[in-house]
Amino acid sequence: MQGSTVEASPAAAGRRRIVGLALKLLVGLVIIAAPVLIASNWVPGISEVAFYGVLAASFGWISGGPRGGAAIVASLAVLGVVSVLLHGQTWALALILLLLGLAYGFAASRGVGKIVLQLPILTPYFMLKPPALFNNPAVIDATYIIGVIVVMIAVGFWTILVLHLAVGKRALKPLEVHNLRIPLIYGAILGLFSAAVMIIGTTTDVKTHWVWITLTLYVLADPQQLYSRAKTWGRVLGTLAGFVVVSLISLLGVPDGVLIYLAIPALWLCLLFMLLKKPYWQYAFFLTVTVVLMDTSDVSTLLLDAERFGFTIVGAGLSVVAALLVNFLGYGRAGLRSSERQ
Repeated sequence: MQGSTVEASPAAAGRRRIVGLALKLLVGLVIIAAPVLIASNWVPGISEVAFYGVLAASFGWISGGPRGGAAIVASLAVLGVVSVLLHGQTWALALILLLLGLAYGFAASRGVGKIVLQLPILTPYFMLKPPALFNNPAVIDATYIIGVIVVMIAVGFWTILVLHLAVGKRALKPLEVHNLRIPLIYGAILGLFSAAVMIIGTTTDVKTHWVWITLTLYVLADPQQLYSRAKTWGRVLGTLAGFVVVSLISLLGVPDGVLIYLAIPALWLCLLFMLLKKPYWQYAFFLTVTVVLMDTSDVSTLLLDAERFGFTIVGAGLSVVAALLVNFLGYGRAGLRSSERQ
């Protein structure tokens, strides 16, 4: 009996730790969301802008701690505003995406690529459609620009503070990189691909959610391994599962106003599974549910689900092509094998 008690103790302690972390994270997200949801009664569109700040802050904090998260939030606020001001200037926006790819490659060559991932992932959303703050559609003036910056930074910094106090300390942990050239080549290719996707998505009839392609490109980005079959399939299957769940919710006729509240537990589970390092498809599933539930467009949810899943497949395919190109340009070989020491 003594032996079984000793053996059970670590497992019980592990369960208590997980439950404690889950509760702290849930309470933290409720505290973060409460002022935004209350303010949305008086400030139209604030929840949409705040959502970008919460995402950037949450994932920036997980990857780089409070300072890293704050830097990502501030950078996204500036990039978002610049993208809105340049809305319709396709080639200028393409240059921004190319530079973001190069910036990601440079950060990855220093072992800190994960911390900047939210910039090339979220900036295209501002290019696709300026968030409707104060008015719908958005009226781009000084009040709007200041409003976007203030809301994103205020909500982002509030998110970092609450998560830091609720969950505990996070710190930037750079990876060891042996071949600095590979991440730089990889980042340049991702930047070119995302710029090309944006140009096609804004100058042709495919004016839908092309941003899901760029999101998938960077979510699957891995300069160390280049290509992971498990991660790629996890992304595709997790996204599909997320779309199925959201489609069922849509068919049940749940009002749009309620969907925002359902996004909170989805984001909670997404962050929890990420912190616990659960299988990738589970994180992708909850991330998909979160982002789709927060969508504010007037397009049918079922149609958006079909588009996004199709674009996820395209993004996954482009990530494979990127790995092939890096192998060819960086190592002079064909195939998807990555070097044991990069």
